[in-house]
Amino acid sequence: MASDEVEVLCPRCRVPMNYYSRTEKTSRASGGTEIKVTRFFKCPVCGKVIVDEEIVLRDSGDGFVITAKRNGLAKTAFVRRVVRVQ
Repeated sequence: MASDEVEVLCPRCRVPMNYYSRTEKTSRASGGTEIKVTRFFKCPVCGKVIVDEEIVLRDSGDGFVITAKRNGLAKTAFVRRVVRVQ
């Protein structure tokens, strides 16, 4: 195992958990779309899931709102859409 890799053990089964990434794209009732990327560990024996990181990209009309959640902390950024007229 490389020195920067981390082996996460299932708290129930004590076996190494697998790491996955899931991307969901949804249309919002208020317009625009939302893209959610969730990275998580999942036990191959009992199915227990531990969320490592969640990133949400939301179209706000004027730009995009990006929210990242990790270890119980959330950070939000707003990226303004710029229209250039030539």
